[in-house]
Amino acid sequence: MNNITLAGLFFTAPSAAFAELRERPRFLFPLIALVVATTAVTAWYYSIVDFEWLKDHLFSGSKRMQEMSEAQRARVMGISPKVMLTTSIIGTFIGLPIVLSLQTAYCLLAGKITNVQQSFLQWFSLLTWSNIPVIVGAAASLILLATQTSPVQVTPSELQMLSLNELVFHRGPAEPGYAVLVGLNLLSFWAWGLAIVGVRTWSNRSWLFSAVFVLLPFFAIYGVWTFFAFKG
Repeated sequence: MNNITLAGLFFTAPSAAFAELRERPRFLFPLIALVVATTAVTAWYYSIVDFEWLKDHLFSGSKRMQEMSEAQRARVMGISPKVMLTTSIIGTFIGLPIVLSLQTAYCLLAGKITNVQQSFLQWFSLLTWSNIPVIVGAAASLILLATQTSPVQVTPSELQMLSLNELVFHRGPAEPGYAVLVGLNLLSFWAWGLAIVGVRTWSNRSWLFSAVFVLLPFFAIYGVWTFFAFKG
Protein backbone atom coordinates (compact mmCIF):
# COMPACT_ATOMS: atom_id res chain seq x y z
CA MET A 1 0.00 0.00 0.00
CA ASN A 2 1.44 3.37 -1.00
CA ASN A 3 1.55 6.38 1.32
CA ILE A 4 -1.26 8.31 -0.39
CA THR A 5 -3.64 5.37 -0.08
CA LEU A 6 -2.57 4.85 3.53
CA ALA A 7 -3.15 8.52 4.33
CA GLY A 8 -6.66 8.29 2.90
CA LEU A 9 -7.45 5.38 5.20
CA PHE A 10 -6.86 7.55 8.26
CA PHE A 11 -9.94 9.55 7.23
CA THR A 12 -12.11 6.57 6.25
CA ALA A 13 -10.88 3.40 7.98
CA PRO A 14 -8.18 4.20 10.57
CA SER A 15 -8.19 0.67 12.02
CA ALA A 16 -7.19 -0.71 8.62
CA ALA A 17 -4.49 1.95 8.34
CA PHE A 18 -2.99 0.99 11.69
CA ALA A 19 -3.16 -2.69 10.81
CA GLU A 20 -1.10 -1.89 7.72
CA LEU A 21 1.37 0.16 9.78
CA ARG A 22 1.87 -2.65 12.27
CA GLU A 23 3.06 -4.91 9.46
CA ARG A 24 4.93 -2.28 7.45
CA PRO A 25 5.82 0.67 9.71
CA ARG A 26 7.10 3.88 8.09
CA PHE A 27 7.03 7.55 9.06
CA LEU A 28 8.94 9.73 6.57
CA PHE A 29 5.93 10.70 4.45
CA PRO A 30 3.77 12.10 7.28
CA LEU A 31 6.76 13.59 9.10
CA ILE A 32 7.89 15.51 6.01
CA ALA A 33 4.29 16.55 5.29
CA LEU A 34 3.85 17.85 8.85
CA VAL A 35 7.09 19.83 8.75
CA VAL A 36 6.40 21.30 5.29
CA ALA A 37 2.80 22.23 6.12
CA THR A 38 3.73 23.89 9.41
CA THR A 39 6.67 25.72 7.84
CA ALA A 40 4.54 26.96 4.94
CA VAL A 41 1.98 28.51 7.30
CA THR A 42 4.69 30.09 9.45
CA ALA A 43 6.66 31.50 6.50
CA TRP A 44 3.61 33.00 4.82
CA TYR A 45 2.26 34.41 8.06
CA TYR A 46 5.42 36.31 9.00
CA SER A 47 5.90 37.52 5.42
CA ILE A 48 2.53 39.30 5.29
CA VAL A 49 1.49 40.13 8.86
CA ASP A 50 1.64 43.72 10.11
CA PHE A 51 4.55 42.98 12.42
CA GLU A 52 4.47 46.20 14.45
CA TRP A 53 0.78 45.65 15.12
CA LEU A 54 1.51 42.02 16.06
CA LYS A 55 4.18 42.98 18.58
CA ASP A 56 1.87 45.51 20.16
CA HIS A 57 -0.90 42.91 20.34
CA LEU A 58 1.32 40.26 21.90
CA PHE A 59 3.20 42.41 24.38
CA SER A 60 0.89 45.25 25.40
CA GLY A 61 -0.46 44.63 28.86
CA SER A 62 1.94 41.77 29.44
CA LYS A 63 2.89 41.49 33.10
CA ARG A 64 6.23 39.98 32.14
CA MET A 65 6.99 42.93 29.86
CA GLN A 66 6.14 45.40 32.62
CA GLU A 67 8.62 43.67 34.93
CA MET A 68 11.45 44.02 32.41
CA SER A 69 13.97 46.84 32.39
CA GLU A 70 13.84 49.45 29.62
CA ALA A 71 16.76 47.79 27.86
CA GLN A 72 15.10 44.37 27.98
CA ARG A 73 11.83 45.77 26.65
CA ALA A 74 13.70 47.49 23.85
CA ARG A 75 15.36 44.21 22.84
CA VAL A 76 12.03 42.38 22.82
CA MET A 77 10.26 45.09 20.84
CA GLY A 78 13.20 45.25 18.44
CA ILE A 79 12.78 41.66 17.33
CA SER A 80 12.36 41.30 13.57
CA PRO A 81 10.05 39.10 11.46
CA LYS A 82 13.13 37.27 10.16
CA VAL A 83 14.20 36.31 13.68
CA MET A 84 10.68 35.14 14.57
CA LEU A 85 10.44 33.15 11.34
CA THR A 86 13.86 31.54 11.76
CA THR A 87 13.18 30.62 15.38
CA SER A 88 9.81 29.10 14.50
CA ILE A 89 11.18 27.06 11.59
CA ILE A 90 14.10 25.73 13.65
CA GLY A 91 11.65 24.84 16.39
CA THR A 92 9.54 22.90 13.89
CA PHE A 93 12.43 21.02 12.27
CA ILE A 94 14.05 20.11 15.59
CA GLY A 95 11.18 20.22 18.06
CA LEU A 96 8.68 18.04 16.21
CA PRO A 97 10.96 14.96 15.88
CA ILE A 98 12.08 15.39 19.49
CA VAL A 99 8.50 15.54 20.79
CA LEU A 100 7.53 12.50 18.73
CA SER A 101 10.60 10.64 19.98
CA LEU A 102 9.73 11.40 23.61
CA GLN A 103 6.16 10.23 23.03
CA THR A 104 7.55 7.07 21.42
CA ALA A 105 9.76 6.43 24.43
CA TYR A 106 6.68 6.68 26.65
CA CYS A 107 4.80 4.19 24.44
CA LEU A 108 7.72 1.77 24.59
CA LEU A 109 7.78 1.92 28.37
CA ALA A 110 4.00 1.79 28.76
CA GLY A 111 3.84 -1.05 26.25
CA LYS A 112 6.34 -3.12 28.21
CA ILE A 113 4.40 -2.53 31.43
CA THR A 114 1.01 -3.40 29.89
CA ASN A 115 2.24 -6.10 27.50
CA VAL A 116 1.58 -4.12 24.31
CA GLN A 117 5.08 -4.53 22.98
CA GLN A 118 5.95 -2.98 19.64
CA SER A 119 9.23 -1.69 18.26
CA PHE A 120 10.39 1.92 18.42
CA LEU A 121 9.77 2.21 14.67
CA GLN A 122 6.21 0.95 15.02
CA TRP A 123 5.33 3.34 17.84
CA PHE A 124 7.03 6.26 16.08
CA SER A 125 5.05 5.46 12.94
CA LEU A 126 1.78 5.28 14.88
CA LEU A 127 2.35 8.65 16.52
CA THR A 128 3.52 10.38 13.35
CA TRP A 129 0.58 9.20 11.26
CA SER A 130 -1.83 10.04 14.08
CA ASN A 131 -0.85 13.69 13.64
CA ILE A 132 -2.23 13.80 10.09
CA PRO A 133 -5.02 16.17 11.30
CA VAL A 134 -2.35 18.86 11.77
CA ILE A 135 -2.09 19.05 7.98
CA VAL A 136 -5.83 19.77 7.80
CA GLY A 137 -5.33 22.61 10.27
CA ALA A 138 -2.42 23.97 8.23
CA ALA A 139 -4.57 23.95 5.09
CA ALA A 140 -7.29 25.90 6.92
CA SER A 141 -4.71 28.45 8.10
CA LEU A 142 -3.39 28.87 4.55
CA ILE A 143 -6.93 29.49 3.28
CA LEU A 144 -7.44 32.11 6.01
CA LEU A 145 -4.23 33.89 5.05
CA ALA A 146 -5.19 33.82 1.38
CA THR A 147 -8.40 35.74 2.13
CA GLN A 148 -6.66 38.59 3.98
CA THR A 149 -6.02 42.07 2.60
CA SER A 150 -3.03 44.26 3.42
CA PRO A 151 -2.09 45.23 6.07
CA VAL A 152 -2.72 41.77 7.48
CA GLN A 153 -3.74 41.92 11.13
CA VAL A 154 -4.34 38.31 12.11
CA THR A 155 -3.33 37.09 15.55
CA PRO A 156 -1.65 33.72 16.18
CA SER A 157 -4.84 32.67 17.99
CA GLU A 158 -7.01 33.53 14.98
CA LEU A 159 -4.66 31.50 12.80
CA GLN A 160 -5.52 28.50 15.00
CA MET A 161 -9.20 28.65 14.08
CA LEU A 162 -10.09 25.38 15.81
CA SER A 163 -8.39 26.15 19.12
CA LEU A 164 -10.43 26.28 22.32
CA ASN A 165 -9.39 29.89 22.71
CA GLU A 166 -10.71 30.90 19.30
CA LEU A 167 -13.87 28.80 19.48
CA VAL A 168 -14.89 29.44 23.10
CA PHE A 169 -12.72 31.52 25.42
CA HIS A 170 -11.34 34.43 23.33
CA ARG A 171 -8.60 35.34 25.78
CA GLY A 172 -5.86 37.82 24.94
CA PRO A 173 -2.11 37.11 25.13
CA ALA A 174 -1.80 38.85 28.51
CA GLU A 175 -4.62 36.86 30.09
CA PRO A 176 -4.06 33.69 32.15
CA GLY A 177 -4.32 30.44 30.22
CA TYR A 178 -3.92 31.99 26.76
CA ALA A 179 -1.10 29.68 25.60
CA VAL A 180 -2.84 26.55 26.87
CA LEU A 181 -6.15 27.42 25.22
CA VAL A 182 -4.47 28.25 21.91
CA GLY A 183 -2.47 25.02 22.04
CA LEU A 184 -5.54 22.86 22.69
CA ASN A 185 -7.74 22.49 19.63
CA LEU A 186 -10.15 20.11 17.94
CA LEU A 187 -7.31 18.75 15.82
CA SER A 188 -5.50 17.71 19.01
CA PHE A 189 -8.55 15.67 20.04
CA TRP A 190 -8.74 14.18 16.55
CA ALA A 191 -5.07 13.17 16.67
CA TRP A 192 -5.51 11.65 20.14
CA GLY A 193 -8.55 9.78 18.89
CA LEU A 194 -6.56 8.29 16.02
CA ALA A 195 -3.80 7.20 18.40
CA ILE A 196 -6.41 5.54 20.61
CA VAL A 197 -7.73 3.63 17.59
CA GLY A 198 -4.15 2.59 16.81
CA VAL A 199 -3.48 1.28 20.30
CA ARG A 200 -6.78 -0.60 20.36
CA THR A 201 -6.03 -2.13 16.95
CA TRP A 202 -2.57 -3.26 18.03
CA SER A 203 -3.47 -4.40 21.55
CA ASN A 204 -6.95 -5.91 21.06
CA ARG A 205 -7.80 -4.35 24.42
CA SER A 206 -10.74 -2.17 25.46
CA TRP A 207 -11.41 1.41 24.43
CA LEU A 208 -10.87 2.47 28.06
CA PHE A 209 -7.45 0.83 28.20
CA SER A 210 -6.46 2.38 24.87
CA ALA A 211 -7.64 5.84 25.92
CA VAL A 212 -5.76 5.74 29.22
CA PHE A 213 -2.64 4.42 27.44
CA VAL A 214 -2.65 7.33 24.98
CA LEU A 215 -3.97 10.18 27.12
CA LEU A 216 -2.17 9.65 30.42
CA PRO A 217 0.94 11.72 29.54
CA PHE A 218 -1.14 14.44 27.89
CA PHE A 219 -3.37 14.78 30.95
CA ALA A 220 -0.26 15.05 33.11
CA ILE A 221 1.43 17.64 30.88
CA TYR A 222 -1.64 19.75 30.23
CA GLY A 223 -2.75 19.45 33.84
CA VAL A 224 0.50 20.93 35.15
CA TRP A 225 0.62 23.52 32.33
CA THR A 226 -2.97 24.58 32.98
CA PHE A 227 -2.39 24.86 36.73
CA PHE A 228 0.54 27.25 36.35
CA ALA A 229 -0.97 29.11 33.40
CA PHE A 230 -4.20 30.00 35.20
CA LYS A 231 -2.41 30.51 38.48
CA GLY A 232 -0.39 33.27 36.81
